[in-house]
Amino acid sequence: MSSVSQCHALTKQLKILFEGTDERDSQIESIGALLEKREQLLPTIAPPFSPEEQSMGEEMIYWNKEIDQELERLKFAIKRDMNNVYKTKTTVQKYTNPYESVQTDGMFYDKRN
Repeated sequence: MSSVSQCHALTKQLKILFEGTDERDSQIESIGALLEKREQLLPTIAPPFSPEEQSMGEEMIYWNKEIDQELERLKFAIKRDMNNVYKTKTTVQKYTNPYESVQTDGMFYDKRN
């Protein structure tokens, strides 16, 4: 099996992985493993390419655009969840200790008396 066809298979697995509805943590682990394998395989790809390999390459380029969009969506979802956790954490802290964030830096003293 040529390195182009191996890379094509790994890219196809990545594309299929995004289409599935797995748990996000296991999906992220699988994505990381597939990306590492593909990263190690990419330097071994060298021309000349057969017409079949060229069509595989064009298909991989198209799939990579879709995979990049899915990775951006996943990144945005993780950021949103982290922000929600941070907001929940600060809200709980304010509820348990409402006087913790009271500032006393700029006190005003009335000198009339």
